[in-house]
Amino acid sequence: MDSTELHYLTYDPDAIWSEMMIAYVKAGGDILYPGDEKEMLLRSVLADIVQVFAGVDNALRMWTLRYAVGPYLDEYGKGKKCSRIEASAARATVTITTNETGKEDVLPAGTAMTCDGELYYLLTEDLTLTGYRQTVTVDVIAESAGSAGNRLAAGTQMVLAVTNTGVNSIIVATAASGGNEREKDEAYRERIRTYGLTGNTTGPVQQYEAATKGVSSAIVDAKALNLGAGKVGIYLILSTDEGKEEIQQDVLKALSEKTVRPLTDHVSVSLATDIPYMLEVHYETDRSSAAGSAVAQAVKEYQEWQDSTIGLAFNPDRLMAAVYQAGATRVTWGPKSSFNGGSHITYTEIGKSERCKGTITLTASVK
Repeated sequence: MDSTELHYLTYDPDAIWSEMMIAYVKAGGDILYPGDEKEMLLRSVLADIVQVFAGVDNALRMWTLRYAVGPYLDEYGKGKKCSRIEASAARATVTITTNETGKEDVLPAGTAMTCDGELYYLLTEDLTLTGYRQTVTVDVIAESAGSAGNRLAAGTQMVLAVTNTGVNSIIVATAASGGNEREKDEAYRERIRTYGLTGNTTGPVQQYEAATKGVSSAIVDAKALNLGAGKVGIYLILSTDEGKEEIQQDVLKALSEKTVRPLTDHVSVSLATDIPYMLEVHYETDRSSAAGSAVAQAVKEYQEWQDSTIGLAFNPDRLMAAVYQAGATRVTWGPKSSFNGGSHITYTEIGKSERCKGTITLTASVK
């Protein structure tokens, strides 16, 4: 995209000041010099004029996709039928075992519990304690929205934030999932730019992929494929394995035939098939070179590029070129390098529903 700065209003404070001085003199005023009270007053007027110009220019820029931020970007997206993905709280289930107290009690919805004193989870509904020993599995939700809430693993022991003698133990039955951060401006801006037609009924590939990506910020990439007459396959790459089943179900719900997809389309949702690779990178540098950090960054950028797109061909040549550009004088593949079970490391096309997923190790030496 063109990076030229765009403005709806252009103004030159010096030129405005000159015009003000000419108008002042023509109106009968004296020549003003720095420090004069009248000159200082007119300078304050100039500042107000410039501020008005800047404010109007900024307000107009906020109604463009390139410059809109925060709530202005939200409003722009709504106009394109493409809403921001809001933060959501993780959910889990816990098994609560109670003591025999001989008296009935209630743990109200919102009762807090924790496993580490940092992350708290709340009961979603009232839980009646009968006064007898009982074991009940209930739903809980993270107190705060965000991906941090997904850290609660099955089998973890929890305690109530406020002790209750009727509760003997709390064990996590199913791991927390579904928590995600609010979509950031740049990611949201790119989604609006690429998939701004999500409000229309799906049919074209781009619209299927748009509706899918709008389900969760955990969806790194989505690919819609024609699997035959009336059959559409949606393939996903997720940033985490936690809650993957829920996300797939959410995608199916988002592609409902009642509101989004054509009635004649039958949609299936699955994760892209991983094609494994392992690259053992051996590189040499000059004794005076400090290329280590640059090489590590080049490897990180390559892996994000290679592993984050469905159907993207395996391209080790790109990595080798990036390591050379980072300062290496010689680059070779180690004997443990492999792709999809084979040792032939070369550019290779993969299936449309597949993605490359691998590991890269670095070994450096100095001439």
